[in-house]
Amino acid sequence: MSTYATLPDIDVATAETLLEPSGEGQGNWVGAPCIHRHDGVAYLAVRWRDPDRRGHEVTVYEYGDDGSLTQQANLTAADLGVVSVERVALATNPHTGALQCYVPVDRGGNDWVIQKLADADSPSKLDPATARTVLRPEPGTTDAGTVKDPVIETVGGRYYMFYAGADGRSEQAHLATSVDGETWTRHGDNPVIKRAYWHDHHVRISAVVPAPDAPVWLVFYEGSGISDTGRTWNLRTGVAMSPDLERMTDTSPDGPVYSGPAAERGTGVDTFATCRYVDVLTRGDEWEVFAEVAREDDSFDLRRATVPAPGL
Repeated sequence: MSTYATLPDIDVATAETLLEPSGEGQGNWVGAPCIHRHDGVAYLAVRWRDPDRRGHEVTVYEYGDDGSLTQQANLTAADLGVVSVERVALATNPHTGALQCYVPVDRGGNDWVIQKLADADSPSKLDPATARTVLRPEPGTTDAGTVKDPVIETVGGRYYMFYAGADGRSEQAHLATSVDGETWTRHGDNPVIKRAYWHDHHVRISAVVPAPDAPVWLVFYEGSGISDTGRTWNLRTGVAMSPDLERMTDTSPDGPVYSGPAAERGTGVDTFATCRYVDVLTRGDEWEVFAEVAREDDSFDLRRATVPAPGL
């Protein structure tokens, strides 16, 4: 018997803190990382939040080989004319090579939609004034309430957008596809990962990465249980597998794979065990893994760990 697509062993508690929140206590968050390599350069987008201003801005950094961060762009909720922003998705247009940026925004009253900025040559050229809505809730569906937190992959000339869609109860993982990055078609079998097991309240996809040693995608998702403390944001990370980015098999139904330092594997978590928004930068035979993680004071910071690529 052979074993494939073995998950990397990540000690979240000892992972390096890359960025710290602006304050202490609940609601002070830095993270929601999106790492994307564009034209040979790695860029890291990070969301900043505090209790008063919620998600008030996203900073896009050039991420150096030495782990350095050089600010390239700052996208604020004020400049976008919205109440709050969450995790953005960076992508490269497979037809033109231009940089693309998708931003989930709350236009007021929990009215979350996904907007897209005009394509640009680099992050410094991204213009909030060009934002327009490309995906909004659809009445009568499992995302009739809100749509947010996009994760975008392109394969050939086709776009795959994984996003969190809420039905009035909580969020589940959804999929939409596109051939131009502008007009999106919802997948016919949404949600692609449903509420179940330890994540019977909330589940959304945070990253999809091709396994180095098998013809499948590793699908990192995050979730929470109905009885978990702070279940809306106290999210831990599990993993599913997909052969085609459309069909998903949950490979961690018995409990999360990655959790914050105060972690428990079951449901009914009574501490902040948050490890969410996992994203991965591949570098040869290594992975750099980024995640937003709970601290002892219930604020969240951005952490990074370098691990061998699974299966290699």
